[in-house]
Order: sequence, then C-alpha cells, then structure tokens
Amino acid sequence: MKPATHRVSPLVVGVDVGTTSAKAVVVDDTGRVLGECRREYPTEYVGSGGAQQDPRHWWSAVAHCVAGALERSDADAASVAVVGVSSQAPSVVLLDDSGEPLGPALLWMDRRGQAECDGRAAESDRVIDLTGNRPDSYYAAPKLAWALGRDPSLRTRAARVAMANGYVVRRLTGVSSVDTGHAGLSLLYDLSANRWSTELCELWGIPESWLPPLSEPHEVVGRVHADAARATGLAVGTPVVAGLVDGAAASLEAGVLAHGDVCEMTGQSTVVNAAVAADKARAHAGALTVMPYVVPGHHLVFGSMVATGGILRWFRDQFGHSNADDDAFERLDRLAASAPVGSGGLVMLPYFLGERSPIWDADARGAVVGLSMASTRADLVRAILEGAAYGLNHNLEHLADTGIRPAALRVVGGGARGRTWNQIKADVTGLAVELPGGSMGAPVGAALVAAAGVGLIDDLTAAARARFTVARRIPSDPSRHRDYARLYRVYRELYPSLDRVHALLAELRGAQSAGPPDT
Repeated sequence: MKPATHRVSPLVVGVDVGTTSAKAVVVDDTGRVLGECRREYPTEYVGSGGAQQDPRHWWSAVAHCVAGALERSDADAASVAVVGVSSQAPSVVLLDDSGEPLGPALLWMDRRGQAECDGRAAESDRVIDLTGNRPDSYYAAPKLAWALGRDPSLRTRAARVAMANGYVVRRLTGVSSVDTGHAGLSLLYDLSANRWSTELCELWGIPESWLPPLSEPHEVVGRVHADAARATGLAVGTPVVAGLVDGAAASLEAGVLAHGDVCEMTGQSTVVNAAVAADKARAHAGALTVMPYVVPGHHLVFGSMVATGGILRWFRDQFGHSNADDDAFERLDRLAASAPVGSGGLVMLPYFLGERSPIWDADARGAVVGLSMASTRADLVRAILEGAAYGLNHNLEHLADTGIRPAALRVVGGGARGRTWNQIKADVTGLAVELPGGSMGAPVGAALVAAAGVGLIDDLTAAARARFTVARRIPSDPSRHRDYARLYRVYRELYPSLDRVHALLAELRGAQSAGPPDT
C-alpha cells in the first residue's frame, strides 16, 4: 500500500475506453490534470467488414491506467471522490448472468450487420422517426441481430448487453447500466420519449430484458467493489457515474456548449460534432447521427467517418516504420509536409471499412487514384491526410445545409497533434483550426461529468466554458484553399464513379465468405 499523502482536495478519475487504447486521468477540483496513463490493446479485423476486440483487454488496460494515473499524480485513493468512464461507441458485448463476455465485442466499425438493415429497409422511415437515426450497421441493434442470426443460442445464454463503458462500469461496480448517449446509438431508444422502445426491440429481434436501466451520464450507478479496488488502486466504495460516449466527452472538454458550436475529433476515425438545440436536431435526422448530449436542452449531432487515423495507422504498420510508436505518426506527418498540395496528383477515398456519414455505404472501399511512376511515399502519406480532410469537408457541407456553419473548427483527439494535418484541414475547409489549450479529450470530459454527478461542480456547462481556452489558431491559406477546392471536386466525383465497382467487389466478397457451392 502507498503511504497516504497530505492532499485533501477532492480528486476525480476520468477514463476513456478508446478504439485503440484506454486512457485515464486524475483531475483536481480546478480541472487540472495531475496524472495520466495510456495503454493500447489489439483489434481483430475479420474478413472485409468485421472488427472486434476482447472486452477483457479493455478492463486490464483500464485497471493498469487508473493505477498508473494515481501513481503519477501521487494521489491517495481516499481523495478520489468519483470515477467517470467514456468510450468508443457503439461497441457492444453480450454478457452472461455473471457478467462474463459470451464472445468478442463488436466494434462501432463492424459492418457485418448491414444485411440486417437491408432486410428492414421498409421500416427505415419509422426507425428514423423514433430514433433520429437511419438503419445502418454502425449502430448497435444490427450488430446484435447479426450475432443472434449467427448463434441463436445467445438468445437463452445472454443476460445483458453492455456498451464498452458499461462493461468497464460493471467491472468496477458489479452493476449493469447504460447512459442515454450510448442508448441513442442503439436504434432501440426512443429519442423523444427518453426510453427503450418495445417496438424497436421487436423490429430488430432483441430481447428487451437484455437492455440495462437507462441513466443520465452524471448519475451515480454504483460504487467500486473490493475486486476492482485491488485491480485499480481505487478505494472500495468510490462512486462511479454512468458515463458517456467519447465524442460527447471530448466535445464537452472542447467547449462545444451552445447551439452551433462545432469540434472535430480524429483518432481511429474522424467525427465532426455539433451542439444543436434539441428542438432543431431532427432537421439532421438520417443524414447525420443524433444522440442525447450532456448540455441541457441540446443534442449532439455529428458526421462520422470510419477510418481516417486508422488508415494512417494501417500505413504505418504495413509500409512504415518497424518501431510502431507515437513518434512514427509525427514522422509521417513531417513526411507529408514535404509533398506538394494535391499529393503529386493523388486523390484518396478514405472508405477502407465502408463509410458512415454522409454516404452511409457499407460496401464502399478505399481507393487511391492518380498513381504514377513518379508518385512518392510522401505523396501517398499526404494523400491519406488530404482524403480524410475532404471527407471532413463533405460532412461540414451537410451541417451547413441545416444552418450550422462554424466560424472556426476546434480540433481535438490524437490527430490534433499533426501540424501538417491541421494545416491541411484548415486549407481544405477554409476554416481556421483552433487547438484548445491543455486538451486531453474524452477522459477529462468524463471527469467533468463525474464531478457534476457528486456535486463537485454545480453547473457543468459553466465549468466547461471556464476551462476552455484556445492555445493556437491556424488560419486557412486562401491560395491553397482555392487549389483544394478544385481537388475537392475531383474527390466528390470519385465515389459515384466507383459505385458499380464497389458493388461488384461486394458480390465477390460475399461469394468468398460463403465458401464453395455444395456438390
């Protein structure tokens, strides 16, 4: 046991279960980060559309990170007033009666449930009416329906569904829970009524008994039990709140607090988040994603791409440095800076795992067009960064169609560390990029929400606003923006031009996965 220190002010632990790693921070009552820790875990890609993780890896990484953050902050566990957990979403796992996983977690980017959506196409309008979202394999219900179709015994063996943060909360407390934000990404939640929908459960064939009780993100749902205390270094009895989606937590920390505020978050994927008054959020229904938000009177509306930072990671792992560390991304970013605007004539479609908004096409795939014998490694890396920025701009155009036109683009997440990438985003979109001061992203947002849950913060919105500052502003260069406007038109032509090719390739993948015909 560590000897107790003299720190007496209450502390908060914020955790994020991200797509590639878990992160934990210890935050004091002024919002200052005292200690942090991060640990990666693997993703298994199955065929061309499957993406899954072992949820036990989430827990071991979280336990390591919480203990590490406490150690680095020199914090006494007794000083921790509350824990909050955010996570990638929606990533789902089925649990048995004892809380043990019955298989791998199906990640938000797993597209194997698309046939479940196609088979319910006639009910699309009704699903949008109830949830604000279109049927797509990004959401939780099609993943669960696919899992049930593949293994019908799950219907009797499974007891609960857990989202990624819900699984960690259960490991901490023994309590099953789900926050309203994660519920909003399930296609089983009635957005207007703020409850699970029996009608939608029947539509997707999901037992309603699997669904945990709904809680607001700041609500205390349980307390750390003895086994979790031994694993994490937290004190037995420490309160744990329901938590929230990572994008919502990062948006809160980035000062997305009023109607029209926008931030962009890049990690494995790129998401552009906008706070929208709840009575205006349905103007985006179907085209973008809508979910409840922690700012009263608002929903979070977001455009979401599947693979952006993930493509850069793929390039690093397959064609990059043998030393696959964070410095490798910095080296790739510097390499991209040595290539010209337009990547020597290359244009990339970033649809390596299909795409969510704004095209919603699980069969789409990535492409690099314009390759020649003169193309360089630097051109390819810059094409990845530019293609992701073009996809970001496409989503911003959809926000603009409903009146959301930000004056600047706040950029958070791991991608915000890329100096070249930030400049490309500014030049492609024509918006100045703002980097928040001292931004740590989702784990700090989760800590702020947790602090509000136990009364350490009286007004969450005011506290987030007081904490937010702009550390650096990167202006868009008018000349490069004009060049990128011409290149963006080429980008927009690529997807419809390849539509038939994507369909043919999808047929081939389907035939290969089915195996040879019976003889």
